[in-house]
Amino acid sequence: MQPGHAANPCRTCGACCAYFRVSFYWGETDQAPGGYVPGELTIPEPPYSHVMRGTDRIPPRCVALEGEVGHAVRCRIYERRPSPCREFGIQWRNHRAVVTPEALERCNRARAAWGLPPLKVETAPAQQPGQRPSSSRKGSQSRAYFRQGANSKR
Repeated sequence: MQPGHAANPCRTCGACCAYFRVSFYWGETDQAPGGYVPGELTIPEPPYSHVMRGTDRIPPRCVALEGEVGHAVRCRIYERRPSPCREFGIQWRNHRAVVTPEALERCNRARAAWGLPPLKVETAPAQQPGQRPSSSRKGSQSRAYFRQGANSKR
């Protein structure tokens, strides 16, 4: 790591993967043409969604999360993760955080539920009215969202 650059705290956190329900458009699963999320790790949520296994219960924990939350974690399907995970709003580029205030709030809510200190990073400016989010993919039919687990206390 270069001097003055922050380490990616997501690699030692994992709180978002063990706090939110992850629901997304069924066409993202590898059961659909062009899909990429391993279907065996999802549960159909009719009529048009799937949910990552483990995030459908209380307390939630995604089946793709490996390791201990707050210590050392990794996503075993990182390259094939669903849109809610890709579009969470916190990205690490060149050892620096790129994050919106809304994403930082979601992140810190999950971290607090796990007794982790808040992440303190400089946030990106808010999106301008009428501007498309930078994370949206052209042609994506995803109705991606994160929903807080009903039992957020640990």
